[in-house]
Amino acid sequence: MPGTVTQAGQYTIGIVGYVPVICRTHVDANMITPEKGTFQLGTLNNFCNSPNGYRVYADYSPSLAHAQMLVDGAPVALAKGGSTLITSSDRASIDQHELALAVSEGRAVSGSISFRIEPL
Repeated sequence: MPGTVTQAGQYTIGIVGYVPVICRTHVDANMITPEKGTFQLGTLNNFCNSPNGYRVYADYSPSLAHAQMLVDGAPVALAKGGSTLITSSDRASIDQHELALAVSEGRAVSGSISFRIEPL
């Protein structure tokens, strides 16, 4: 207990702090250049101090539902619903992932992609 005398001339002080949960995600991207149906999107940077972890989703235009997101080279199919889980963690973390968008050759590519992070 703060200010409690334990013995003559000795005190005990207790300090309690609360840290809010903060989660951020963003993509560092330069010029997007196509390479045989693959578009390099840049680096996905995640920060989340949630002790239970987090999930990162890609939200995209319906026109991109036929494509695949490459996360560190591993394919993740983009669902028709317009939102797909890209990566997750079961603990607080700071991490980075290289992103690319792979589309079938001969298909026109247009649309938008945004990323959101949700603490668990």
